[in-house]
Amino acid sequence: MTRQNVLPIAALVLATAGAAADGGQQSELVVYAGGRLGAGVTWLDAVLVLVAVVGATGAGLGFGHRWPDVLLVTAPVDIALLVAALDPPADLRLALVVAATAVRILTLLAVLAGAQDVGLPALAGFAVGGYVVGGHLPGAHWLLAVGAAGGLLAATVRRPRSSGRPTPRPAPAPRSLPTDAPLPPEPGAASPFLSTVALRPLTISVLASLLSLLPLLFQGISPQETLGVIGFSFAAAAIVLTLLFGWRPLAWLAATTVVTLGIGVPTDITWPFAILGVVAGCALSLLPYRAFIAAALCLVSAFVGGSVPGLVFAALACVAASALPALTARLSTPAVFGPLLAVSVTAGAEIILWSSVTFGGQRGGVLFGDGRVTVPLLCAAAVLAGALGIVERRTINS
Repeated sequence: MTRQNVLPIAALVLATAGAAADGGQQSELVVYAGGRLGAGVTWLDAVLVLVAVVGATGAGLGFGHRWPDVLLVTAPVDIALLVAALDPPADLRLALVVAATAVRILTLLAVLAGAQDVGLPALAGFAVGGYVVGGHLPGAHWLLAVGAAGGLLAATVRRPRSSGRPTPRPAPAPRSLPTDAPLPPEPGAASPFLSTVALRPLTISVLASLLSLLPLLFQGISPQETLGVIGFSFAAAAIVLTLLFGWRPLAWLAATTVVTLGIGVPTDITWPFAILGVVAGCALSLLPYRAFIAAALCLVSAFVGGSVPGLVFAALACVAASALPALTARLSTPAVFGPLLAVSVTAGAEIILWSSVTFGGQRGGVLFGDGRVTVPLLCAAAVLAGALGIVERRTINS
């Protein structure tokens, strides 16, 4: 952290609150909420929310290099949602759902891009942890005001200006660069937008968000069959799309997904403890052996997390943040921990519910919010994090 980064970091930390807030709308966030599109919403509602998801995903990835401007755009919408949350008008519910959905996604992707820009992976962990916690604990309208303050502060963030000297021609990219590294712009490129946008993450993210259409195609089959088809289809799509970035992003996506699914929110949790847990997890991610710390926290959370407020959230944030040092220099970071994480969490939730109905005789129910932690899933996350930590240490030492 340098003196030049203090202002951008402050803006990003405040803006994260906008991704954690739900605006009091109880919005159907389609893939992003881990819910099934079509559960209690009409076709028109579903399509409009889908348009918001796809549009916000494309805009967030396409304009990620201008994340301060994105946060500045979301700030007034946060203020409008805060005012609406005080006395929600029934006639504008759908419009508010669409606005809240789009703004949360835009804010999350902008913070992920900003975390990569300032080189502080813990910020990305803070964004992911806050986003997931916010999905469990709705009703904190004041977070919208904090998010708006971050967006307005981002207006003061500017990139260093050129000194006026001619920019040297970029050298050819070495073969060792990751597959999703940005290519130098070709001479005489017609569009400055295309020279700054990474088309691979943008395309993959939009494809991931379009998966929300899939549930609409299976409304004629039984709910049990729908769970299985959607769960396994989403899982396959998440694996295939993430493999386009490489095996390491896929491994960290799997670890973060498993720990997210394994966490059950304690019934007596409050916002102060939740925020404290996320902050603690991000602080721990700054330590050298972050992957092993993440593994230890997963094990502790698996066995005592239900009785220690905030600890489960520290584990979640730490796993997410510890994944990012391997991804910080790559353009895959926002895609993997934004749309692809949403798809993989949805896949896991659907498969777990499908197996409960098929093999356990369960008639229905919810996966999250029951105050329980799933010990096998958190133990699996601990094993994944520990194994990846060993791989990273060997890579550093070699």
